[in-house]
Amino acid sequence: MGCISLRVFDHSSVVDHPPGTQRAVPERRPCCSLWTARSVTPRQQHLSVICRSRSRDTNGEKALSDKENMSAEPISTRETLNLVARSLRFVWPYWPRILIQLILSFIGIAMILFLPWPLKILIDYVIMGLPVGYSPTPFPPYIQPFVDLLHGMTPLEIVWVVIAVSCLGIVLIGSFGNGSSRDTADGNLAQGLDTATQSENRANEASSRVSGLLGLFEYRFQLKTTHRFNHRLRSLVFQRLLALPMNRFSDESVGDAVYRVMYDTPAISKVCYDILVVPLSNIFLIAVVIWTMQYSYASVPSLVLLAWLAVPMLLISSLLMTGATRRRSLASRKAGANTTATAEEGLGNIRAVQSLGANDRQRDEFKRDSNESFSRYRSFVWMNVILVGLQAAIACGLILYVFFDIAEAIIGGRMSPGDAGPLYVFFGQLLLSTLALGALWFKLQDNLVGMRRVFQIIDQQADHERHGKETLETVREGLKIDQVSYTYPDGTPVLDSVSLDARVGEMIALVGTTGSGKTTLSYLIPAFIQPTAGRVLLDGIDTRQLSVGNLRGLVSFVFQEPAIFNDTVANNIRLGNSDASDADLTSAAASAGALSFIRDLPEGFDTLLGRNGDTLSVGQKQRLAIARGLVSQSPVLVLDEPTAALDPETENALVQALQVEREKRILIVIAHRLSTIRMADRICVVDDGRIVESGRHEELMQNPSGAYRRFVELQLG
Repeated sequence: MGCISLRVFDHSSVVDHPPGTQRAVPERRPCCSLWTARSVTPRQQHLSVICRSRSRDTNGEKALSDKENMSAEPISTRETLNLVARSLRFVWPYWPRILIQLILSFIGIAMILFLPWPLKILIDYVIMGLPVGYSPTPFPPYIQPFVDLLHGMTPLEIVWVVIAVSCLGIVLIGSFGNGSSRDTADGNLAQGLDTATQSENRANEASSRVSGLLGLFEYRFQLKTTHRFNHRLRSLVFQRLLALPMNRFSDESVGDAVYRVMYDTPAISKVCYDILVVPLSNIFLIAVVIWTMQYSYASVPSLVLLAWLAVPMLLISSLLMTGATRRRSLASRKAGANTTATAEEGLGNIRAVQSLGANDRQRDEFKRDSNESFSRYRSFVWMNVILVGLQAAIACGLILYVFFDIAEAIIGGRMSPGDAGPLYVFFGQLLLSTLALGALWFKLQDNLVGMRRVFQIIDQQADHERHGKETLETVREGLKIDQVSYTYPDGTPVLDSVSLDARVGEMIALVGTTGSGKTTLSYLIPAFIQPTAGRVLLDGIDTRQLSVGNLRGLVSFVFQEPAIFNDTVANNIRLGNSDASDADLTSAAASAGALSFIRDLPEGFDTLLGRNGDTLSVGQKQRLAIARGLVSQSPVLVLDEPTAALDPETENALVQALQVEREKRILIVIAHRLSTIRMADRICVVDDGRIVESGRHEELMQNPSGAYRRFVELQLG
């Protein structure tokens, strides 16, 4: 990939795997999943880019960290509670807004519980003609003052008062009740039944159980709160991903990372409101309803007992299914992440897919992953269907019993006809709130799975946490690699006790066969990877003692595969030095052999290059990447195969430019072309993870059995 200014992007994640393996055939090159070997055809090599490996590669390198692999493990109840606690700690800074949201919810509930009583007043005192204030069942204290105001009024006056109160209620909270008469405040985008399409609505979670002015205010207030902590969490996860070690990413994990940022983070909304607002508001409503039942309808003990029993009956039905729900939700999210990864992979390699006629293969792979994702999510939805069916059966049985109990009490004179209205409303609200509480823990399982995947990213050790806080202004003396070894996580050795000294003003060339460990060695310099043994020193200071930002500002790296951003030519080059002047850009572009084609672009340096620089050839991209490295002020410049995609004329111009650059910095060049190598002050031959020869071109050529001489003779035929 192209040079990323390590001064600007401290944690740029553009490289996938550190290269190198001790096996001569095959070798996995850095930054892609392309296998190269003399026995593999170019077509097979391209197809290996397209097809994601379902298991670890033959190098044994892990695509995901151990913590990420944990995402496939079931979540215990204890871990569930820990995730709840951690999620609440994250939203704790917003507690004043959440408290206001809770108060608004309580106000809406209070108005809902007040409005059924005017219906009783109309039936008893207007239709039935009973004396005002008379009732077989006492009014609760929060209604009695309103009833006292009606003393001495005629039935018509009572009607007008009730109409006025109803109009005021409509303005404040809209209509109330169940079914078509229910009026709430919410807003949602169109969505499907999958987690991905529902994520944007979760990121904009806001609703109110009432409508009207109060509901509108509550909805907009909650929406702003949701936006704030969702934006904070998404930004935190994305920032964390950029700060992770560069070998954290493999091709198969990019889609998973996108899924976590875009589709898992919105789960914080449901966790927050489902723990802090929904249960408290529903418990408040249930408590008021049960208290009212005991206060006003104690003469009908069966109704009071039923109110008490409804809550545990519905809650227990939910708790019995939480374990199975967690497992299905986890499988669903993993399958969704795989589908996202497949889509990202196919579209990212669209040229290879179309040029090799692999459209059907990619389509079949995506179809398989998509079907798996749908099947997993359907299994999760079935759990919801079963729960709803079970709870609906319980609720219908309770309502049927209440109907006969109320009818019998009215006929027996223990209640007035007007009591039927408030009772049905109260039992309806009681059942809805209890169902909401029961579904809360059930549905929380899915959102906690999302939060687990989010926290797995946050918990991984970032580059800056592996380093100290020291800073180095510049490199005045040189670079020293002291007895460094590196081993892959699976135990495969790559480097073995490598030592190398480079002074400011020197150009060091690293050469060797494919898979010898050259690029892995170069990755140690900016600490893209950490040595398993030994030290890397700049001016005698261990690079692990330097802050990552400072270290990456001292080292610029031009990757073999150029990275071009969807920006102008000038801004792409300025990634190497954000303070570079126009003259600096022109000079760097000229040295890299890029100035001529830049001037031929429609708007020169201001031309927008598009995604991945698709309007440029591979050679042009490489020259821009080299210009990006040359414009940087970093005292150490590492170039991985800088001339691989250049024509001979451009290569000669670049080699001459490097002769100028070597005077003011350390140049580390990984190359196979003899024309580039022979200009180096020192050539280090890397073989099987060791430096087996070191010296100038002329010196090494004098050894007839030396590895470098064999290397040169192979090039010259």
